[in-house]
Amino acid sequence: MTGSTRTPAHDGRRALNRARTTEQLARAAYELLREQGFEAVTADAVADRAGVSRRTFFNYFPRVELVLQESVRSTIADLVERFHSRPADEPMQESLAAVLNEPFSDEVLEQALVIFGQAQSSAAARHYLQESRDLEATQIAAALAERLGPDADPLYVEVVADALVAAGHRACAAWVERCGGVVDDTTRALQLTLLRQAFHHLSTAFTPEGS
Repeated sequence: MTGSTRTPAHDGRRALNRARTTEQLARAAYELLREQGFEAVTADAVADRAGVSRRTFFNYFPRVELVLQESVRSTIADLVERFHSRPADEPMQESLAAVLNEPFSDEVLEQALVIFGQAQSSAAARHYLQESRDLEATQIAAALAERLGPDADPLYVEVVADALVAAGHRACAAWVERCGGVVDDTTRALQLTLLRQAFHHLSTAFTPEGS
């Protein structure tokens, strides 16, 4: 008998187990972050909290920072998927507005409260936010390049991606300042409003008034 003996059911279980472990690790990392701060989020501590080995941790996340970024990475991936579903000939601004049709998940918003709050006093938190911006920009740049095709100007793609991420982070920081530390229907709506406003400001910043 030749070839792989794996079945679709086997592959499905493996994918489910991997997704479950990824979620356990991400949740454990966030719990440590919330309870003890960035300095407490180590591979050993996260693995212990999640009930897995250090080796398993590094099989999933080659660097500790990546486990904290998992929920945001997933959020950006969802936005990218929605962006790709838009008509290819639709103006970029309309496509971006269309994908912002619901607030971020409570998990992401609650993490934002903790991370942006700690950034005021923690160099590790500020470093994490900068690295998050770089990773998010890479995700968005890849989506833009695919949308625009092989003739896209790399500089244009990178500038737009960096600007979108910067606008998103600024909107998130503004939301943290205004939400009073609460995630509810009102503050979820506020988050979406601020995000849309930030992207609108970005698209009109160099447009003559009234045009």
